[in-house]
Amino acid sequence: MKLFLHRLIRRGFSQAQRRHMYRIRDAVEGWVLAKGYTRPLATAEEIAADIGIPADELSRYIHLLSGKPLLTWRKELRILEAQRLLRDYPDMPVSMIGEMVGIEDKSNFRKQFTEVVGMTPRQWREGMLR
Repeated sequence: MKLFLHRLIRRGFSQAQRRHMYRIRDAVEGWVLAKGYTRPLATAEEIAADIGIPADELSRYIHLLSGKPLLTWRKELRILEAQRLLRDYPDMPVSMIGEMVGIEDKSNFRKQFTEVVGMTPRQWREGMLR
């Protein structure tokens, strides 16, 4: 993904624009490594403020990177983390895992997980434990 992004940035942007895009990339990568996506931030503006980038620039960058809206991208990161936690901590309550990934409402966590994975967290965990 990094190589793809690097080629994309080099092809379509001036040198100043490339430097700016690389600063955005570094800020986003730092946020992802720090698992900033697990914070219960509700809006694109709150996420952008947490990363330290204007919301419109962050949204454009994420769309360029993933082809998805910012909040969809963040939801998918949360669900990937939830899958890891469900697998690594089979005795941890599903509701606690939802809270750990930034989705505090149990039914909302179940809904988001099902949208991304195609099954509930409990079903996914049971399938992993077989």
